[in-house]
Amino acid sequence: MSVEVQPRDHARRNRLIAMAAGAITVIAIVLGFAGDVLGLPWHWMRPAAELLLLAELVGLVVLERHQLFEPVHENVGAMRTRMEEIHAMVSESARSSGQVIACPSTPEVFRAMTRIAREALARDQQAPQILRIGRLAGRLGRTSNEQEDPDLVAEFREWINTLSAYFVTPGSPPDSRVRRWSVRTLVATSGLQNFNVSLDQFGHGLYAGKPSNVELKILVRPRIEAMSSPALMTDRDTLMVFDDAGAGLRWGVWFQSPQYLALFTRWFDDLWASIPDNYVIYSRNGFNESAIDRIRQELAAIESSQARQSA
Repeated sequence: MSVEVQPRDHARRNRLIAMAAGAITVIAIVLGFAGDVLGLPWHWMRPAAELLLLAELVGLVVLERHQLFEPVHENVGAMRTRMEEIHAMVSESARSSGQVIACPSTPEVFRAMTRIAREALARDQQAPQILRIGRLAGRLGRTSNEQEDPDLVAEFREWINTLSAYFVTPGSPPDSRVRRWSVRTLVATSGLQNFNVSLDQFGHGLYAGKPSNVELKILVRPRIEAMSSPALMTDRDTLMVFDDAGAGLRWGVWFQSPQYLALFTRWFDDLWASIPDNYVIYSRNGFNESAIDRIRQELAAIESSQARQSA
C-alpha cells in the first residue's frame, strides 16, 4: 500500500511547491511592473522577478524530472519492443510467402528447370495439373555441341529427359503419376529457318513417342524481341527466363510462392487463349501438318515483306 501512496504524496507536494513559487513569482512580476509605471523606487524588483521565474523553471524541471523523462523512456522502450515484434512478423510472412532465387547463367537455368520439374512430378497430386512452358522472345535457345560447351549440353539433356518423363505414351502404366499431368507449351518463332530447325531438332525428336497429354502452340513474331518468358510453371513454382537476339536463356528468376504462381498462370492462360487454335501444331492427335504449313507460309510472307522494305 505504501508503494502506491508515496508517488502520489510526492506529486501533491511538488504541485504545492510549484503553486507557491508561481504565486511569489507573479507577485514579484506585478510589483516590478507597477514600480516602473508608478515611478516607485523598486528597480531591484524586476530583476528579482526574472530570477524567481528562472528559479521556478529550474525547480519544476528538478521536481518533475521523473514525470518528464521516465514516461519518454518507457515509450521508447515500448516502441522498440513493438518494432521488434513487427520485424518478426514481417520475416515470418516473407518466409511463409515464399522466396525468389536468381539463376545468373544458362546452365543454372537448366538446372533450375530440371529440379522444379522433378520435384513437381514427385509430389502426390489430388487433382489434374498443367505443366506450362513458354518461350515468347522468338527463339528457343543457344545452340551448342559437346566440344563447344559440354556442361551446357549435359544440363540440356537432363532437362529434356526430365520433360519427357511427363509424357503419357502408349506404354505409360495406368497408375503412373504423369497421368495427373498435361503439358501445354507456347513457343514464339520469328523466322522460317528458325521454325524449321526448332521443329526438326526439338519437335519431331521430343514427340517421337507420340505423347497424348501434350499441346504445342506457336506464336508468330516478325522479329526476335528481348523479353522475359514464363519458361516453366508447375503446381508451386514459376521460372522466368530472359531471351534476346543474341542468345536464349541468358538468366532466370525462380519464384517459389503460390501468390506468384497465380499471377503468372493467369498471364500464360490469357495469352494462350488469345492465340487461335489453328496455331496448335501438336496435340493428342499428333502433328497438325496443315497448321505447320500455314505457319510456314505466314513466316515466309513476313520475311518477303521485310526484304522488300529493306531493298
